[in-house]
Amino acid sequence: MHIQANFPITHLNTFNIETKTRYYVEVSRQSDIHVLRSDLKLASLPWVIMGDGSNILFTKDIAGVVIRCSYDKIKIVKQDQDGIWLSVGAGVNWHQLVEYTVKNDWWGLENLAYIPGTVGAAPVQNIGAYGTEARDTITRIQALNLYDGHRVEFRNAECEFGYRTSIFKQQYANRLLVHRVTFRLRKLHAGQANLVYEPLRLYLQDKQKNEITPQDVFDAVVHLRKERLPDPKFHGNAGSFFQNPIVSADYFEQMQQEHGEIPHHKMLDGLYKIPAAWLIEQAGAKGMRLGQVAVSEKHALVLINLGHAQGQEIVDLAHRVQDEVMHKFGLRLEPEVNIL
Repeated sequence: MHIQANFPITHLNTFNIETKTRYYVEVSRQSDIHVLRSDLKLASLPWVIMGDGSNILFTKDIAGVVIRCSYDKIKIVKQDQDGIWLSVGAGVNWHQLVEYTVKNDWWGLENLAYIPGTVGAAPVQNIGAYGTEARDTITRIQALNLYDGHRVEFRNAECEFGYRTSIFKQQYANRLLVHRVTFRLRKLHAGQANLVYEPLRLYLQDKQKNEITPQDVFDAVVHLRKERLPDPKFHGNAGSFFQNPIVSADYFEQMQQEHGEIPHHKMLDGLYKIPAAWLIEQAGAKGMRLGQVAVSEKHALVLINLGHAQGQEIVDLAHRVQDEVMHKFGLRLEPEVNIL
C-alpha cells in the first residue's frame, strides 16, 4: 500500500476530466484500512471510493482521500452439476471477468460484456444492459467498513438492488468499500441465452436458440456496443449519462395520447420504462453542443468530451438536455452518472 499526495486522477475517469486528489491510495487487504485510519491526518479527511471512474464526473479537485480496491483474485468457491459459484476481487476489470466466464462456457454475465469499470463497481451501480442486471447473478458481497476496517457481508436480498442503484450507492456511499463479489453462474448445459432485448435477438436470429453459446452472446453484445457507443479513448464519456425514466401506466397512456406511439418496456410491477435516448432525440437535443462538450451523434444518451472540457461544462449541457426533455414531455431525466 502506497499513499500518494496531490495525485492526478485524469486517467481514472473515462470523461478524461483533468483533476487531482489530495491523497490517493489503493488497498487490497482488510488490514490496510486499519493502517490508514491510524493516520490522524487521513482519518480527518473525507474519503471517496473509486473504481475505474467509468461512472463519475468530476467538477473539481478532491480535497480528501480517493481510495480504490486493488484486490484482483478470482476463485471458484463451489460448484455442482449445474452451477459455479465464483468469488471475484473488486479490483478485477469487469469486461475481463466476463471474457473469463464465457471462455469457460458459463452463463450469466455475457449480456454485460464491454461495460467499463471494475467488479467492485458493478453491484454499487447494479449495472445492466441487454435485459440483464448485475443482481441477477450476485449471491453475496463482502465489503470493508472504511471507518473501522471491519468486514461485513451482504446476501443478495440485503443489497436493496434497484434500477441502477443499491445499498452501497445510497446509505453506504463512501462508507463501505466492496472487496469481493460472489456470482452464481450456470454451466453450458444448464442455461440458455437471454434474448429479451430485440436488437440482440435480431443479431442472433440466424442461430437456433438451443445452439447459441455464451461466447455467441458475448460477441454480439460487444459488436452492438461498439457500433452504438462512442469510444472513451477518442471522446471522453461515461456511457449512459441519464437513467431511463419510469412512469405509471396512467401517465404513459397520457403521453401516448399527446405524442403518439412511444417505445417502452412494461415492467412486472405495471410501470413503464421509457428509453431516455428516444426522449432526447425527440426533444431535438441529439448532437447539441456547448463549448467543448456535446450530446453524441452516435447515441443520444451519451455526453462526450470533445477536447479539454471542464466537468462543469458537462453538467451545464446535461441541464440543457434535461430542460429540453422536460419542456416537451414533462419528464425530468435523472443522471445515472455520479457527479462530484
